Amino acid sequence: MRDIVNTDDEVIGQADKGEIEEKGLICRVAFVMLHNARGELLLHQRAATKRAYPLYWSGAAAGHVDAGESYEEAAHRELREELGIETKCRQVGKFYSEADREMVGVFLGSYDGPVKIEEAEVARVEHFSLDRLSQEREAMLVTSFVDRSLPLVVEALKVTQDSA
Repeated sequence: MRDIVNTDDEVIGQADKGEIEEKGLICRVAFVMLHNARGELLLHQRAATKRAYPLYWSGAAAGHVDAGESYEEAAHRELREELGIETKCRQVGKFYSEADREMVGVFLGSYDGPVKIEEAEVARVEHFSLDRLSQEREAMLVTSFVDRSLPLVVEALKVTQDSA
C-alpha cells in the first residue's frame, strides 16, 4: 500500500499499485543522488526489463514510498535494495511530476565505496562529473527525475563544497 497525496503533498488516502495506476492517483517517490569525493554523481541505468523507463539513466536509487513511510526512510530502503549500501543523505528538495503523477522527494548523499546492484532493477552504474554529464546529456536517455533533480543537487553540492 502507498499513501495517496494531492499536489500539495498532503496525504488524502491509501491505495495499492493497481488502483493508483488505474485511477491516475498521485503517490510519493524518494529519489537519491550520490556524489563521491571527486564530486562525481553516481547514476544507474535501469534494467531493460523495467516497465517504466527501461534502459534510461536515473539517480543512484529511487522508489515508491510505502504507506506510513517517510521519504527519508524510503530513500535509505532503496539504497539498500538497489545498491546494497548504507550512507547518510539529506533531502535537498521536492517536486511534483505531472507526467508520472508522483510527488518526488530528492535526496543527496556522499558515497565512495563499492556497490552491489540488484540486477532486476539496475543494468549498470557509472560516475559522471558535472562536465561529462553536461556534454553527454543530450545523447543519453534519462528519466525526467534526473533533469528535474539536477538543479537542486548542483546547488546542494555547491553549498557542501563551500562549507568544506
